[in-house]
Amino acid sequence: MLTAMLAEAQDGNSFPDYTKSAAAYSYRKYLAEDADEHADNLRDWDQCYEQLSAGRFQGGLVDAWFNDIQLFRETTNQSVIQKGSCWDGSLSFGIPLAMEGSGAFCDQPLPHGGIFSFDSNTEFTLLTPRKLDVVGIAICRKQLDNFIHSTDHGNARGTAPQLPTVMVESRHFGELRCFLRNLFDAIDSNPTLLGHAQVQKTLSSALLGHLLASTQSATFGPTALPTHHARKAIVERARDYTLSHVDELVTVAELVEVLGISRRTLQYCFQDVLNINPIQYLRGIRLNGARRELRHGDPETARVQDVAARWGFWHLSHFSSDYRKMFGELPSETLRKAQRPAAPAGGSATSIEKAYDSGPSQA
Repeated sequence: MLTAMLAEAQDGNSFPDYTKSAAAYSYRKYLAEDADEHADNLRDWDQCYEQLSAGRFQGGLVDAWFNDIQLFRETTNQSVIQKGSCWDGSLSFGIPLAMEGSGAFCDQPLPHGGIFSFDSNTEFTLLTPRKLDVVGIAICRKQLDNFIHSTDHGNARGTAPQLPTVMVESRHFGELRCFLRNLFDAIDSNPTLLGHAQVQKTLSSALLGHLLASTQSATFGPTALPTHHARKAIVERARDYTLSHVDELVTVAELVEVLGISRRTLQYCFQDVLNINPIQYLRGIRLNGARRELRHGDPETARVQDVAARWGFWHLSHFSSDYRKMFGELPSETLRKAQRPAAPAGGSATSIEKAYDSGPSQA
């Protein structure tokens, strides 16, 4: 159905002459083997990733811009904490197409089948399951408001009355996901379709229509209990303390003393917020920090043992073993790769793109 619609739009038989013209668009594909690199590949977002689960990271990203809409599809194979914000003036939606287990978005449970939303005034936090295939849609808020008022949705309630939010059920979620799968199949096989103004007009209208139908009939998930907020605050304090003492070997016993809580309370906090124990988390934070330093180090002068020591790892062989389990390669391999020239725009990328008439920040 979507392929036929796009073919008709490309021919332009159903559109007035003024829409039959070339249009600015951008389409890029990326593959990454590092969580930080993967986070950097998404243009115009300010975000960082921390890998939690052990194993070689593999991330894929398809990033398309057209008609002041950013549409991207992201796949990851490890559990990560994503933190950041979207571009100014935008309203964003996350629609998981497949996920292994459940996650959490801004302190709210993200169950299988749910979708989430936030705006550029929000710094989001997303805890992903080990495997995730998610579509992101970032739209200029004014454009969405104009669309609502130009249709019979004009008197409907807002798409998300309280942001950030998780929507857990709608009779239209299935239709939205089917539309998005078909859309990515179509543009992946022929990205130049996006260069037609009439195709952009058709896609924009269909996408916004599916999105509004889904969100305006949705039910919203439960907000986090006060106990969860308190436990998250303890986890954040533990993280801040660990990162501010990278030259020391921070232990669970030290955190218990600094935070003024019991060891059992600390255990409950980490299990509730991140579903891992404090020892795993502390080790993961320091391993991610060491990896960042190795990736940006100079292979001629940097030494793995010095980097390890700065992140509190005093036993080099244990560090190398833990590092390999976490990232699927030895720290020396990461340092060797640092001498390779960076791929354009971050990551190992293939790209097909046309320049914007105006940049996304002006959307």
